[in-house]
Amino acid sequence: MNTLDVRQQKGFTLIELMITVAIIAIITAIAYPSYRDNVRRGNRAEVRALLLENAQYMERFFSENNSYLQTAAAVPVAPVLPNLVSPRGATGTKVNYNIAFRAAPARGVMNYAIEAVPANAMAGDDCATYTYNQLGQKGSSGTLTGGMTTETCWSK
Repeated sequence: MNTLDVRQQKGFTLIELMITVAIIAIITAIAYPSYRDNVRRGNRAEVRALLLENAQYMERFFSENNSYLQTAAAVPVAPVLPNLVSPRGATGTKVNYNIAFRAAPARGVMNYAIEAVPANAMAGDDCATYTYNQLGQKGSSGTLTGGMTTETCWSK
């Protein structure tokens, strides 16, 4: 009697592996841009919160000193803001935004603006530089791209 030699197959065929790799590549091509956009939106939300926190600090400073500037030896200097980078406490290439304070007299009243300039990973961001002033006006400077406006930058 002649019996057939039946062997169990172990492992995957090359076609099965190639199909799996193709499926993973397609999923990655769709998911990665969405992930990157969500990370950027999170970074924007964080810097907006830090700008508002710095503005609150400046208003408390004004309430105590009747000025947005410190006067040391009769030379007015800008106070040091509590948050100078975003994310808070980041250094080197981890910094997404550098936060700066500008003060200038206008029509006898001292005005200030706090701005967040994108850096490193956020350098080419669609929203460019965020600004916030003593009147509570939210703005942006630089070239807005990707169909963004000041309003959408402050809401997304």
